[in-house]
Parts: sequence; C-alpha cells; structure tokens
Amino acid sequence: MRSRYILKTAVALLLAMPCAVGVAMTLERAGGDLFATGSIEDGDLRAFKQAFAEGGIERVVLVNSSGGDLWTAMQVASMIQSAGVQTLASGQCMSACSLMFIAGKERFFATGNRPRYTMIGIHGAHDGENGRVDPAWMPQMYALYKSQIGARFDEALMNQALYGMKHAGGMLRIRELQRTSEAERAPWFCPKADTPPFQCQRYPGKDAYSLGIVTGPGTVAITLPRSMQPVLTFFGRQLPEPETDLQGRAAELIDAVCPYFACKLFARDLVDNWLQADTHRAFAIGVDKIGYGNAWGADDTWPAMASALYRCNHARANKKLCKLVAVDEQETYSFYDAVEQQSKAALADLPVPPPGASERERAEPGVASPASYRTEDLEQVTPQEVHGVRRVDTSELAALLKSDAPPALIDVIAAIPVMLPSAIHFVGGGMAFADPAADDAYDERFRDMLRVAVPDKAAPVVFYCVDSQSWHSVNAAMRAVRAGYTNVMWYRGGIAAWQAAGLPTTGKVPLAVLLR
Repeated sequence: MRSRYILKTAVALLLAMPCAVGVAMTLERAGGDLFATGSIEDGDLRAFKQAFAEGGIERVVLVNSSGGDLWTAMQVASMIQSAGVQTLASGQCMSACSLMFIAGKERFFATGNRPRYTMIGIHGAHDGENGRVDPAWMPQMYALYKSQIGARFDEALMNQALYGMKHAGGMLRIRELQRTSEAERAPWFCPKADTPPFQCQRYPGKDAYSLGIVTGPGTVAITLPRSMQPVLTFFGRQLPEPETDLQGRAAELIDAVCPYFACKLFARDLVDNWLQADTHRAFAIGVDKIGYGNAWGADDTWPAMASALYRCNHARANKKLCKLVAVDEQETYSFYDAVEQQSKAALADLPVPPPGASERERAEPGVASPASYRTEDLEQVTPQEVHGVRRVDTSELAALLKSDAPPALIDVIAAIPVMLPSAIHFVGGGMAFADPAADDAYDERFRDMLRVAVPDKAAPVVFYCVDSQSWHSVNAAMRAVRAGYTNVMWYRGGIAAWQAAGLPTTGKVPLAVLLR
C-alpha cells in the first residue's frame, strides 16, 4: 500500500503484495453494483468520485486487488462510509483494498473466484523502495478498522497485523467462510512474505465473521463482469478443474514420483505444509533426480510457477531440470505426460521436407556474425552465420530429429504456447546483460541447466526461437559455445519456419527457469 503524507514532500509507502504493479483500478458499473479490480493508484480517486456522483450505487464489489496507494484507499474508504453502501470481496482484497472493504456498512464475501483464494489481507504501511515498515499511517488505519468493526474488534490481532510485520509482505490473511472448511477459515499471520507456512501464526476458533471483518457469514452469489472473470491458463491451455481431494491426489502423485520410502516420507510432510500455503502457489519436482521447489503468496499463477521451478532447478549442489506438479488447486503434472506422448507421435510420423523447400529460408538476409551477445533490441534481423555455430534449416532439422542420434532441442521462446517435438523449454534462455556481474550470474545458471539437459559437451544441441528476427537463440547458441560445447547448432528460421512448412508442434511445458 502506498501512502502519502506531507513532510514538505510526499513520501510513497507501499502496502501491497511485493510484486504488485502500478496499474490503475478498472471500474465497471452494473445496475447498483460498482465493480473495481486491480492496483489502487492516484488517479482512481477521480474515477470513484465520478461513479458515486452518478448516484444509485448500492454495493462496491472489490475483485482481486493486491492493494496500492494508501492515501487514495483512505479517501475512497471515506466515500464508501459516507454513502453507507455494502462492500463485497471476490477473490483477494489485500492491503489497501481491505481499507476500502472494511468501510462498507455491511460486508460480505462474494462468489466469482475460488473459495481458498477469496480472502481479506491486512497489514501496515511500508516504504515502497525498500519494504521497511513505516508506522506513520498506522493510527488512522487502526481507527478505521476499529470504528467499522465495533464490539467484535480484536485489539491484539489488529496490532499484530499492523505492527507485527517485519517487511513489506507480512500479512494477516482471513478467508471466506461458507465455501471453506473450518480449518481453512482460521486467520493466519506471516511476518514476512517468505515466512514458511508452518512458521506463520494461526488462530483456530476465529474467522472473518467472529472478528467482525464481515458482517454476515454467508457468501453472496454474484456474476462478475466478463472482463473480471478469472481464467487460469498454463502456456495457453486452460487449467483443469480444482482438485477437491488435494490430500488424496497429493498422495497419489508422491507414490508416482518417489521411488523409495524415505522420499515418500519426506515428500508427504513437505506437501502437507505446501497445501496450507497461501495462494497463488506452485510446486515443482526434479526430472530423473530427487528434489523439489515450491512457492506461495505470489500475485499471480505465473510468478508462483516460475519461482517454484527456479528453486527446484537451482538448488545448491543439486542442479536439475524440473516439472511443475501443481499450481494453486490445479494439477499440472499431467501436461508433461501429454506433451511427451505428443512428441513421440509427432516424431514417428514426421515428414522431412526436401532440401529445396528451405531455399527461401536460407536466402533470408542477415547481418554480420556478432562478436558478443546482444543485450537489447532482441527482435531484430539476426546474422546469416554465427561463429562456431552450425546453422540448420527446416529440412535439415527434421532429418536430424528423425535420425538415430537426434540432437537435444532447446526452446528459448518466451510467449508462444507451443514448441517443436522433443524440445526442452528454457524460460528466459536467450538473455544477456550489459552489466558484467548480472551476465556472469546468468551465465552460471545457463551453464548449469545446459549441463543437466546435455551432459556430453560433444553431443549435438540445437537452439531456436520465434524466427529469423529473434536474437534469443543467437545468444543461447553463442553462450553454449563459450561453455565448451563443440556441436552447437542454430535453427534460424525458428518455430515460424517450422509451422510454415506444415510440420507438427506440441504443447509447451517448462523444464528450467533462468531468470531470477
């Protein structure tokens, strides 16, 4: 949450989840309902004033807001108080959003988002630059919560929420009641964003209604505007329905991926803790190597997935490729099995275009061979050739993939949700940095992941990206050569040339994350 107060200058304070971005709230009106979603920014006050000036607002529905500007939130809260309207929370209403929610004359949770994801998050103000707690606005915030909650106000709990946080991400979280189990309704407080779930303080016997956060225990049925309805995807594919028996399904997965008893025992304790963690969350396990990575409390599913994979990939003394097992309540492990089957089927029937079919591809213009990595403007015409790297076209690559000794195929495309059959997707795999320290750290991660993907430095490896104007694959190929690989190839045409030739692709699944 960002606060503003006058001490000759305005000081920005952030009271939001650590990765919140400065995108203003979106407001939509439907009859007597005013829907608001997104980060709370300076300009939002004018939009709320205009909406209330039009009259007829009966409910303010807060949909998935991670917080934002504290001063703006306090002004909007005052407006809601004066109007005497209801407030509803659908999804996460965190930080500054909780001030707007608590200002409602009547307050309820609402449908529209998953039950475990629907919650109120309360904490104190902090400096947006360094995450340090700043108590300047705490008394006003405390007074607002106390005046609105009344007799059910829990002084000790609120003091902990506002003053007990150790850093920006510290938070008291309180889930909805009607669609969750008794254990899940209990509030919990984590002093920092990265506090392990089992170290967070829980308050069994308390809930949002007993604490006066909501004025009624029921969840109000609503229909969100289409633009605010959640759609969870995994590289372009809609995630399956949430698992209803998370414990049971987790046990099945553990049995499937753990080869021996000690692994199963350790994994069960680990998964039990992870199942209690904050949404958004993700869990990853090693490929052909024991190990895991997990993440929780992220602003969205992708940061959670990327963080879990990264921690699994780059565990100290245990570098490995990894698969995502689950994100939030949805299982993702099955996507990897599906892509493996797609790859086998595609390669079995893969046609090899005649050499003449790639003449146009080979004739595409290009620049001179680079002396170093490209650190900016990565979507520009690439070289015709790269020193130390063999350039291949579509017909050559198809023939190689059909051969008895096919190359390892490394996909470094950021956004496209499909890839070539048998490819290994490196998230952020074609980056380079002008700052030597940053590039050295990245280079170490790149070498670690390439070493586990292709242990033999004499083995063939092909890098590709989108098309002939994508430098990510050039950077990656050059980096592999400098890492000592002696049979490095570059598919300049990339997935665009592959698809133009009518060749099959598979769904994309990530196995390594290289960006911190």
